[in-house]
Amino acid sequence: MRRHRSLLLGSALALAGVGYACSRDDVAGGAADAGGDATVDADAARDAGHAGHDSGRPLDAGPPPIRCTDEELAANDLTDGGALVVTFLKAANPKQYENHCATVKAGASVTFSGSFRQHPLQAAGGDSPSPIPYVADDQPGDQVVVTMPDAGTFGYECEYHPVQMFGAIRVVP
Repeated sequence: MRRHRSLLLGSALALAGVGYACSRDDVAGGAADAGGDATVDADAARDAGHAGHDSGRPLDAGPPPIRCTDEELAANDLTDGGALVVTFLKAANPKQYENHCATVKAGASVTFSGSFRQHPLQAAGGDSPSPIPYVADDQPGDQVVVTMPDAGTFGYECEYHPVQMFGAIRVVP
């Protein structure tokens, strides 16, 4: 009996440790706390809608808002026909997309380049339907090219690191 209690306690502590490590994207500014002094209340985490993933928002919160400002979208204006290439790491560590907020003309092609297995791409907020596909497997040449057919603003994020890796593309006529 004593052995079973120790095993259960050890399992509970291990699960709490995994919950702590998996929820660190929720830290303000994306910086993880290097200390292990925080406690995890599994019921509170579940009630907050986190249920063991790093979404950074409750499961039932609806589509996330676009997280690029009008100024950021205007600052990377490629409506003159310039190519938009959104790059991200090929390693597991999360880092913000390069060229993560931009404006292009309808019909423009946008290239996403990086490890989709490490950082699955998904649509996140904005207008619907979104032309941004869900991509979770590595692609030939580590690239996915998306044509932006219609005007609108389309958000995207890394499925695993949405707090640290997000962006939006404004498409104008």
